[in-house]
Amino acid sequence: MKNIIITQGIYKNKKNIFYTKLDLDWYDYASKLKFNLIPLSYKINFSFLKKIKIDGVIFSGGNSLNKYENKKENFLRDKFELKLFKYFSKKNLPILAICRGMQLISSFNKTKLFITKNHVTKGHDIILNNNKIINVNSYHTYLIKKIPIQFKLLAQHKKDKSIEAMTHQNKKILCLMFHPERKSKDQIKVDKLVRDFFKI
Repeated sequence: MKNIIITQGIYKNKKNIFYTKLDLDWYDYASKLKFNLIPLSYKINFSFLKKIKIDGVIFSGGNSLNKYENKKENFLRDKFELKLFKYFSKKNLPILAICRGMQLISSFNKTKLFITKNHVTKGHDIILNNNKIINVNSYHTYLIKKIPIQFKLLAQHKKDKSIEAMTHQNKKILCLMFHPERKSKDQIKVDKLVRDFFKI
């Protein structure tokens, strides 16, 4: 069974103490697809990563980028995840970037994000680059209109043509604006994207 690490959201309680949280849907999803899920804290020592066998990493959703919503928790997560992204990108291990993760990688590659109100808690059709249409969930308040350099289009929103999925031209990086761990109308097809990417 493959070991896949996953980043977590960073939040602040009423006493201004930061904590991390991962949606329970991810544990159910890992069980369904049969891989070991290893959540990471933003305070982790990177030497730990050298001590375990890692078959891939997931940059999960939650939070916003600090560039667009200036908050300490967003700043902390950006700093940690950019360091993690560079670490795994250099090793060329599979990177699955979900929602915020896709936004982070796009912003890192100098692609602008645009705010939207039409993609929150809705299902919609996306068109894959083979012209097949699948219906996926949507929970993001920022969207991407342009493919970053070195990436290629995998899917776009049927109506507004925003980027819904993309892959790196040379590295093992798959970015999805929708959430595979949450229910979609075409869940089996969504699962296949993840299975094929991680080869599970």
